[in-house]
Amino acid sequence: MKRIPIIIDTDPGIDDAAAIGLALYRDDLEVKLITTVAGNVDIDNITTNALKLVTFFDKDIPVARGMDTPLLKPALGNKVHGVTGMDGYDFPQPTRRITNKHAVEAMRSLLEESEEKITIVPIGPLTNIAVLLLMYPQLKSKIESIVLMGGSLSGGNVNGAAEFNMWADPHAAKMVFDSGLDIVMIGLDVTLKARIGEEILSKSSNKSADMFNAIFRHYIDGDMDSGVVMHDSCAIAYLTNPELFTIERRLVEVVTDGPAGGMTMELFGKEETNVSVAVGIDSEAFQDWFLGTLNKMI
Repeated sequence: MKRIPIIIDTDPGIDDAAAIGLALYRDDLEVKLITTVAGNVDIDNITTNALKLVTFFDKDIPVARGMDTPLLKPALGNKVHGVTGMDGYDFPQPTRRITNKHAVEAMRSLLEESEEKITIVPIGPLTNIAVLLLMYPQLKSKIESIVLMGGSLSGGNVNGAAEFNMWADPHAAKMVFDSGLDIVMIGLDVTLKARIGEEILSKSSNKSADMFNAIFRHYIDGDMDSGVVMHDSCAIAYLTNPELFTIERRLVEVVTDGPAGGMTMELFGKEETNVSVAVGIDSEAFQDWFLGTLNKMI
């Protein structure tokens, strides 16, 4: 089986933790690098959380610390994930250490040295990716695609217009959406229908299920009876099982300023498109995918 080489750009975050864990145990994915970016909480907690996760899962995946603020707006954070971003579980102290390269430079080095194209999977704000494309536009040819969790065509979760990852750094998001790269947007249109709760987790008895059970209970986005929303895991599921999603080409522009800043606005009446957008999901099949992957974990 040919494995898909990926970079996960992340701001863990409870649903980020689930997505990272699932990705690390998929036989069809090869996680080459994890980069951190300010988003759900501050960059110090986020980077510590990423190190806790690779330690917990006992994986030797390099972790690089990235941008600690958005490009132009102040960092505001997200109360949905608690104080540290991964409250509720007593993680062992990290035994892994961050690389000596900034996240953008770590991505640059990996892309330059790779003999095959790499897929970038941003599941947080797009600050690192925008800086990478701004500083090293020649590396676009080394990027297979960008499969991101973010955006929405049907309303936001920060306000009526914007999804959090886009809202957190709309200027970076606009740069990425306007880059001309192959972009897949896995947004609220599908992620709000991807829920995992106690019923699913109780079908697995490993350490990972216990950890998910603990941190999911500190996640405000849903509850354990109806299920908490697995936004970021949808991006991982798309990589391995795209048939779970209905994908349509759309022309999407990111609003950068004003009350609708961060809105991913669909433009009509033009023939061109710039993004493949997930507009539907088989929710039961997603749950089966999640549980099947969870059962492979420690």
